[in-house]
Amino acid sequence: MQGRSSSRLNRVGLNCSILALIAAAGVSPLPADKKVTSDWPEITEQERNLKSVPQDPDADAVILRRTRDGKQLKTPNRYIVNELDYHWRLKVLNDRGKRYGEVHIPTQKFSRVSGVEARTIKPDGTIVAVAPDQIFEKLVEKAGGFKLTELVFNFPAIEPGAILEYRYHRHVDSAVFIEPWYFAGPEFSLLSRMSQIVHEVATYRILCDKCPNPEPDTTPWKEGKDKGKLMTVEMRDIPAYRKEQLMPPLADVSPRIVFSLKALGGAEWEALNREDNLFTDWDSVAKFARYYYQRAYRVDDVAVKQIVGDWTKGVSDQTDKQRAIFRHVQEDFQYRRYDDVIAYTRSIAEILKDKTADNEEKAVLLVAALRSIGVPANIVLVVGKDKGTLYPSFFSLVQFSHVMVAVPQPDGTALWLDPTVTYSPFGFMPWKDSGAGALYITDSGSALINLPQKDEVSRTRYQVSVKSRPDGKADLEVVAEYQGDDAIEKRQELVPGSDTSRTEYLQKWLKDARPGAALRSHQLEDLEAIDKPLRIKMTIEAPELVTRADELLLVRGCVLDCEESNPISRGERQYPFYVERERIDEQTVTIVPPEGMKMSQLPSPATAKSAIGTLTSSCSTQTDGSVRCVRKFAATRGRWAASEQNGIRAMYDKIVEADRSTVAFEKTTQKGAGGGR
Repeated sequence: MQGRSSSRLNRVGLNCSILALIAAAGVSPLPADKKVTSDWPEITEQERNLKSVPQDPDADAVILRRTRDGKQLKTPNRYIVNELDYHWRLKVLNDRGKRYGEVHIPTQKFSRVSGVEARTIKPDGTIVAVAPDQIFEKLVEKAGGFKLTELVFNFPAIEPGAILEYRYHRHVDSAVFIEPWYFAGPEFSLLSRMSQIVHEVATYRILCDKCPNPEPDTTPWKEGKDKGKLMTVEMRDIPAYRKEQLMPPLADVSPRIVFSLKALGGAEWEALNREDNLFTDWDSVAKFARYYYQRAYRVDDVAVKQIVGDWTKGVSDQTDKQRAIFRHVQEDFQYRRYDDVIAYTRSIAEILKDKTADNEEKAVLLVAALRSIGVPANIVLVVGKDKGTLYPSFFSLVQFSHVMVAVPQPDGTALWLDPTVTYSPFGFMPWKDSGAGALYITDSGSALINLPQKDEVSRTRYQVSVKSRPDGKADLEVVAEYQGDDAIEKRQELVPGSDTSRTEYLQKWLKDARPGAALRSHQLEDLEAIDKPLRIKMTIEAPELVTRADELLLVRGCVLDCEESNPISRGERQYPFYVERERIDEQTVTIVPPEGMKMSQLPSPATAKSAIGTLTSSCSTQTDGSVRCVRKFAATRGRWAASEQNGIRAMYDKIVEADRSTVAFEKTTQKGAGGGR
């Protein structure tokens, strides 16, 4: 998105209208117009001979280099575009590293991809290229007129010692937005480099967060009639950012460089009623967003009133009307997930017709609908807790992940509504919003705030009955109950689906919760009653819960979501531990003794504690001869230093031991023995 504006912009030839940008966003990313490329960067002897990473002994692969080189150019029509060249090179160290053989290149708004090339260099030096006809465009999501795709391919001839590399070109029709560059990758990186040529008409505010030098290396640049400056940031030996347990958001821990357009020479910013300067403070960011959001929801006020009349028909109470409006915006418009804020939406008429909406469009529609019944709703730009932390001195839309709505209350507080969370109850504060940094925008002003820290507890509760069978398997009757964010996440998967897809989802869940178990039946209760806990009743057939040892029958006391191995790596932790939300997981297992048998031994009670939470586990006999085992894990929301690794790992060692413990049953003719098992 270039300067959306007016006569002066058109006169100097820098205007790139929003309509043109939207059209560009729809161009197929398939590499039909293949870019002429140079030779690949040389593979060094060090790269060929590398067999392990001393800084990360457990690494499955090592990223030899990740680079992005950008260049802003003025087109013949005098638009400013950004041409980006990406290169990625990785060495496979063991069989687990073969998982990097499948590559996904996402499409993005206002850009198109071309010139994809990829190859495998085998340990003996043989080169096996990925054939162009083996690079496929895959549909990721389709809703109404919206389509999201990605390019997918697989490297051939992968084996330990092989080097995998690919490169591609991305053309971006945007001067306002330059995608942030994160220096950490999924494996240890020997080299990560970002360079960007900035045209002389553009000035950016730069955030080089956690970089060795907060300012990029900068040199003058000239190519033909185009002039500007070349900015480069290069880092070496960067720890991996892996998808491990309890990881903080990438933006909070990885070195990164972020650009925010400060000024564009010759541009007249209609939203700000001024020339050249764009984002110079938070007030300018708020004015920019307010202008384009208001333009979207004020144009179609007649259509909004008509649809809101249908939504609230027969409802007289004002709060109930707000509740009805919120529910319709949540559920009637399929959410097009886009975790950025650019202060642009389609018109309300288009949204109503298409029945889809991204995060900004949902918020604008909700504001328009609430205002149509006299409710003074306001826009709030949010840095979700899943994205990171708000930097108060970096004035930019790029910091924000989504938009929500605030309804001022008579007591000076506000009702916070996030329509992107489809199945959250009215007034519920999802974990990603609770305590998050935000820009609150009214009709006449704005303020940086922290959203209220709500004590919304997520809870998963399992009630399980276990009956062993002569064949060594066990029949389970399970009642699973979910509250808070746990219920929201389950509903997001289950509500929109067909009966078949719901069954498939539960089967996939069970595969993780109890490997090898088979789902025999299920029943959903209060699925669409989002103000109530979600309950799922299931009958399950499970192997490996029951074993025989001499004359004893041993039955596991933990059945679902048990820790079979320690999820915390032995390798030195590089990043803090992050518990995203307050949560409680409870499991009550009732073991029915087989006919002719009685309890012989109970496992010892267990308690495991660390900085992040506490587990308690105990079993007891019941008057009917059954055994009841209760397992409870409570985690506290927060962040803890990497130095807590030993204590957290020790806690999980005890949890694994507790989850593997068994209750022993013997024939009723035998005498019981003491002690724990």
